[in-house]
Amino acid sequence: MIRNLLAALVGGVVTFVYLLIWNATQFTTPVPAFAIAGVVAAVGTFLWPFIIGLWLVGRAKDRRDAKIDKEVDKRMAEQGK
Repeated sequence: MIRNLLAALVGGVVTFVYLLIWNATQFTTPVPAFAIAGVVAAVGTFLWPFIIGLWLVGRAKDRRDAKIDKEVDKRMAEQGK
């Protein structure tokens, strides 16, 4: 858990620094927008495993339900003979 939090923090800081350096040629003060981008990157870094996990669980459930439906259809066809 601490490793995930540190990775999110480092990811946010790296994104912030990258955007700050990338935009240094415009000579403006983009710090608030880049701070928001860094926070979004940190939150995304922290949450993407959870979102992918939900997607994979849903996919596994759909496959299991399809197998069950197929087996029920097969047994109903056998009983109908």
